[in-house]
Amino acid sequence: MLVSLSSCAGFGDIFSQETEIHGPYYVADDPAASYSTLFYRDKDGADLYRFENVSQVGYNSGYVFIKSQNRFYWFAAANDLGTDLGDPATQQLLSKPLSQAEFTKLLQILGIKDLIFQFQK
Repeated sequence: MLVSLSSCAGFGDIFSQETEIHGPYYVADDPAASYSTLFYRDKDGADLYRFENVSQVGYNSGYVFIKSQNRFYWFAAANDLGTDLGDPATQQLLSKPLSQAEFTKLLQILGIKDLIFQFQK
């Protein structure tokens, strides 16, 4: 785990734990909410939202997998342009919500036998 200074000023915690997922992706407590969020850190050091309220996040074979509120999501990391959520390409990056059965089938299709979630809450 990495530790970084929070950009929030005030009397709260000035340190926020980050869980590295892969490359620019990491999970940390959301500074504006009471849950964990998947972020993308761009080459200039800006932290861009990717997915809020995550309970599990993993990376395998070029894909990022997310569990949130009993639904699963995924995207190809190579398709992420590193832009903020205002970019339509970034908005379309994420899959539709999948059930557990659909997610299991997806992993089989992708040939991923043992997905390990680097972040689990």
